Parts: sequence; C-alpha cells; structure tokens
Amino acid sequence: MPPTKQIGIFVYENFEPIDVWGFAQAFAIARFLGQQYGDPGPYPFRISLIAKGLGNVRSYNGPAVAPDLTREDALKRPFDLLMVPGGFGTEAVLDDSTVAWIKAMDVKVPLMTSVCTGAAVLAKAGLLDNKPATTNHNAFDWVRTFGPSVLWDRTSRWVDAGDYVTSAGVSAGTDMAFYLVARLMGQAVADIAAAEAEYHWQRDPRVQAPF
Repeated sequence: MPPTKQIGIFVYENFEPIDVWGFAQAFAIARFLGQQYGDPGPYPFRISLIAKGLGNVRSYNGPAVAPDLTREDALKRPFDLLMVPGGFGTEAVLDDSTVAWIKAMDVKVPLMTSVCTGAAVLAKAGLLDNKPATTNHNAFDWVRTFGPSVLWDRTSRWVDAGDYVTSAGVSAGTDMAFYLVARLMGQAVADIAAAEAEYHWQRDPRVQAPF
C-alpha cells in the first residue's frame, strides 16, 4: 500500500463547521483498494487539526474542537496537504503571525488548499499571486482585496492551480476534498469513498450550483 498521506486542517475561533468536517470526511472515509471501511489501518490519510494553541476552538454557531497540534508543532511535522477553512472568524486570522505561519508551512507542504473565505489567508500571504483561485461567491469582493494580483475565478466551485487548490463556499469544499482524494490516491479510491459516504459528488468544478 502507498504511504499514508498527512492532512492538516487549520482551525480558529468561528470557523465554518462544514468547511472543516465536510472536507475532513472525504479523507476520513477513504480506504485503500480492497480494504473495507471497518478494516484495521493503515488508511490512505491521517487528519490532524492544527490551532494556535491546544485549547478548545469553537466553530461558528457550532461545537468546539480539540486540536491535535499547535501551529509550532505542525512546523516540525511532515504534511502532504494543509487546508485553511473559512467562516466569520477569517478576518481575525489575517494577522501577521498567522500569515507568517502560513508562509512557513508553504515552504514544507506540497499542497496548500482553502475552503470558502480561507482563500483570503492564502492570498494575504502572497501564495496565490498570479495564480487562478476562487472563494465563497458571496464574499468574493471582500476576499479579493487581500490578493489584487490573484487571477480570481468567480464561477468555479474549485480551482486547481497545481500546488494551490481553492474552493468556493461551504459544500464546494467537500466536492474539492473528494477531488483531492482522487488526486492524491487515485480516482477509484475517491469513487468508493464518495459512494461509502452516500455523497452526491459534483465532479465538474465548472458546473454552476443551483443557488
């Protein structure tokens, strides 16, 4: 079996719940080919929640989570992917320390991703300059102020720019997550994972959502 991929998700006060759990579920439910869901590991992915400190972090209008690692700990660990979610708390993490941490993680993490307004953090760090990217369509004008050099895409559900993959709002992040499962572990693994989740996966990022 291929090595387990390490998935990091940055959480902060007032993150949007589905940005994190919808995204995480695509990786958590995935199994290697020939492996049943209840079989013992290893599994294709291991997910770690990362926060500024180890205290509980409350989502917006939802439950709190207990992070696995601090940001400083994460700098010392190998990761294959880091995701920054969006939510009403995004503005509070557009500070210098968070941006500096994102830049430091970018040096060591091959695949940097965001869901919803999390793209603002990547954009402010300069990671998306001169690259195509997207964000929550309802917050588009606000997010793009943090990356005037970004090639913003106002229509796609997610955009793959190689080392940087960004999604539009909320449920688009789950669609992107299954796409990333396919990219990292193969289409068959992603297809089985989506079926196991009973999730209607919108596979074409260019198809407009009906809302």
